Amino acid sequence: MWIVVLAAALPIFVATMACLFVGLSVSVDAPAQEVAAPGAGACSAPFVTKANAKLESYLATTKASGVAVAFFDNGHTCVLVSGVTGGRTSSPVTPKTAFAMGSVQKVFHATLLAYEIAQGKVRIDDPAAKYLVAVNGNKVSPGSAFSRITLRNLATHTSSLPRGPDAQQAKAAGWGRYPDPGWTLYHDQPMPPSLTAFLNAYQPPYPPGTRYSYSNIGFILVAYSAATLADKPYSKLLSEAVTGPIGMTRTGPAICDTPSPLCAQGHNPAGQAAAAPPAGLWSTAEDMLRFIEANLGVLKLSDLPTRAITIAHQELFRENENHAVGMAWEEWHSGDALLLSKDGLVTGFAAWMGLEPNRHRGVAVLSNGTGKPAPASLGQELLALSETTYSEMCDQIAAACEQAGFAYGQQKSGRGLEVDCIWPIMQGAPQPPQAGRPLPHIDPQVVTACKASNPNFGH
Repeated sequence: MWIVVLAAALPIFVATMACLFVGLSVSVDAPAQEVAAPGAGACSAPFVTKANAKLESYLATTKASGVAVAFFDNGHTCVLVSGVTGGRTSSPVTPKTAFAMGSVQKVFHATLLAYEIAQGKVRIDDPAAKYLVAVNGNKVSPGSAFSRITLRNLATHTSSLPRGPDAQQAKAAGWGRYPDPGWTLYHDQPMPPSLTAFLNAYQPPYPPGTRYSYSNIGFILVAYSAATLADKPYSKLLSEAVTGPIGMTRTGPAICDTPSPLCAQGHNPAGQAAAAPPAGLWSTAEDMLRFIEANLGVLKLSDLPTRAITIAHQELFRENENHAVGMAWEEWHSGDALLLSKDGLVTGFAAWMGLEPNRHRGVAVLSNGTGKPAPASLGQELLALSETTYSEMCDQIAAACEQAGFAYGQQKSGRGLEVDCIWPIMQGAPQPPQAGRPLPHIDPQVVTACKASNPNFGH
């Protein structure tokens, strides 16, 4: 059963047919709404109200036509959606609307390679060239400079490879005579010969493994390496190792090659529609919520996918005190706080995913626009909003208890702030027999929100 909360409405409506209800409940303007995942506690009403306002502001600023957010905080989940899909088949964005995720797909590539590592088929420090074969059987020459670049180097952006070949490199490798390597990967075709030609001629500008420098082509190689190790096409491996076990039913390549009401259309920074859907992975907020839960250990997966996720999260290269890299995951450190994140930008679409493992929170933002600010801004605002909103709920409980006559240090007289008031409210339990005052009335939503922030509040 789905719960849909419209931004403009206070009542919570419940329906047994999710798709029908969502379709009937959204106005032409498609206001922000919240959908709670089945079987999970919903995000608190105060959080949803404030978050909806941020989604509306994000659309107005970026000129994107639609946005979808998957949010998880200590067992409380919601999918927030706003706007429309755009294009000729434009319809309100729903939890099932698919968006291109851009480079967020790199964490999927990395998890596939980690899946092969978990099976003992390969080691992270093996030479990458060993697992790269082009359509004509061509391989990287053992004497080439690239032959010394490892899978670790590719997976951490320390290979020294550029984002993509420059014009001179592309011409020398015959890049224009073959399909783009990204297109061939997502359409389950072998590597084009132009890619091995480029790698054979490549000369690192500095020693691989010594410097972080972002590379798109490096992660095409990560994905191809995983597919070679599995002896399966990319999409089949993705389904068997990641999307299938996690239950992501609308995540994959080329699912929006044909226009559909369930597919968003990209828009440029001016809000104009993009010409064609980009190649690469697409996903929905509904699916990304499950991916967040899998990466936070909430979903109970079998041993192999669980170990693959753990391997992908491990720090493999430290750039400085605050920034490290796992397998595709950018790892940001600040004291005891840790943020694993990945952003994505592709023609007409922008995305961001962030995990706070130590705080058991995660968010994914999917947008069909490329205007500023980037989705990372919205995602980080929502993480911060969650923390402040839920802590404010605890403050409300304490303030109500104080107004009812309870105070610190007064437990002997039956008026103890925590033992006689806050803790019984938090537990939904009777007061101790010696309590000298009745409990104040607290909205159950406030208690739920406080528990999400501090389950031991008042103990």
